[in-house]
Amino acid sequence: MRMKFKGYKSKRITDSSVPNMFAFTFIRNFLTDREYESIRDEYLIGNLNKSQVNQVMGDVKWLFKNYKGLNVVTIEESKGDITKFIL
Repeated sequence: MRMKFKGYKSKRITDSSVPNMFAFTFIRNFLTDREYESIRDEYLIGNLNKSQVNQVMGDVKWLFKNYKGLNVVTIEESKGDITKFIL
């Protein structure tokens, strides 16, 4: 899996290979952490219970297995940092 990160002050994009475990942890934290609550609201995700988070993670894992090169998650923070996960 690939992770691409671009800071809001930077013109350069950092591209790195990421073990799936780290990517899944990042996605799970995005779905559950209070820090990302306002961003989730912007995307109409809202607060998810444990079973909903598990369903989303199962769907993401299915996508990883079946679609290589797919842009799975793009997260743009309010200050402008952008993080992308690509299979």
